[in-house]
Amino acid sequence: MSDIAGWAATGHLTLVTSIGAVTCGCLPVVGIVEVSARDMMCMFRGSGPSEEECRILRIRQPGEGHWQYITDPAAGLRVTPNDLLLMAEDVHKFEDERDLLRRPALPTGSAPRYDWEGMTIMLIKRFNDHGLPATQAELINEIQDWFVQHSPDGEIPEESTTRKKIAPIWRALRG
Repeated sequence: MSDIAGWAATGHLTLVTSIGAVTCGCLPVVGIVEVSARDMMCMFRGSGPSEEECRILRIRQPGEGHWQYITDPAAGLRVTPNDLLLMAEDVHKFEDERDLLRRPALPTGSAPRYDWEGMTIMLIKRFNDHGLPATQAELINEIQDWFVQHSPDGEIPEESTTRKKIAPIWRALRG
């Protein structure tokens, strides 16, 4: 929780909550509002005890640039960590910017004998740039040629193995 609050306090995430009607000046505000993590850091200490709740005195409407001060109730709003939310698009953007969803590749056994992933990438590029060849045999020949050019030790899969891998793709693309 303290990490999330820290990212929010530095502007990388936005904390929101849903509120009942309050007054800011003479304007009523209700619904989802942004709250400042800086105003609530007493609930998110990285070490030592944290407060279970705090009072916030300012809120911001989503998309607004300025904070509005709560005038009624005069004591502000009571907020607990359970009241706070993160908007999904904000979290997705945060994860994308930091490449958090990429999982490190862990070897699960011996390395594959042939570069099927590289072959798949070649196929996608080929289909994108030139479309489908006229026949499945022509496609298999192109794949076999690709393996010859990209094999570090000169070994390539047998044509029947390539055909078994390509047949479902060919059928799906040809209908």
